[in-house]
Amino acid sequence: MSLSIQYSKASFLLRSIDLAGADMFRAAERISSGLFINHASDSPAGLVISEQLRSKVAELNQNIKNTNDLIGKYQTAASTMEQMRSYITDLRSLAVGAANEGGNSAQAQQAYARLAENAVASYNRVLETADYNGANLLDGGDGSVATVDPLSGVDLSSADAAQESIAVLDEAAAKLDQQQVEVGAYQKNELEARLSNMQVTLSNLQAAESQIRDSDIATEVSNFLAASIRNKAGLAVLAHLYLTNKSVLSLLD
Repeated sequence: MSLSIQYSKASFLLRSIDLAGADMFRAAERISSGLFINHASDSPAGLVISEQLRSKVAELNQNIKNTNDLIGKYQTAASTMEQMRSYITDLRSLAVGAANEGGNSAQAQQAYARLAENAVASYNRVLETADYNGANLLDGGDGSVATVDPLSGVDLSSADAAQESIAVLDEAAAKLDQQQVEVGAYQKNELEARLSNMQVTLSNLQAAESQIRDSDIATEVSNFLAASIRNKAGLAVLAHLYLTNKSVLSLLD
């Protein structure tokens, strides 16, 4: 009976030492990796939920990138229209000067006309070359964000023609301003609002995924120390049991 009891004690101690060692390894793994779930066996349900959240996070990250790209597209269009608006402002100033009937010489009138022709050509060239990823931004076609017509009907060769050109320029400016308003409003109220909402959602999903998957370092350090103490205590008791048995056997000798 005595030998059986001693064997049972040793067997129990060995199992306790093994369990403590496994707990130490698990805690050390969670500390080093920073993850509570390193294997499916750690939390099968938690792993499934975590992977689903990661999938949503990846999808959301791509949507955020797509939206940022769209914002960049609208910003490019807005910047281009600002440049075109400055051409109209300069042209109107020229038209007001050219409309000064009786105050301009023939040479001055011709100079106004040439400057206007160059400005109109520059305006239309900017309109034609305003593209983003190969699609024109302002022609109203596929991939565009606004519809802006080419500038025409500007003639500063005479005071009367210049006076009429002022009205043409005012109409072009009003249409361009309206397009700028619509582009800016869509960027602010739709794209930037959408981006902000997705960023908040992303932060919440990442926090939820972290709550499930990441390890609590303080808790795991405590678990490691507790398992280490159990392991050392088990080894000490096992060594004492071995020495006690050996002492008894030496007396028999």
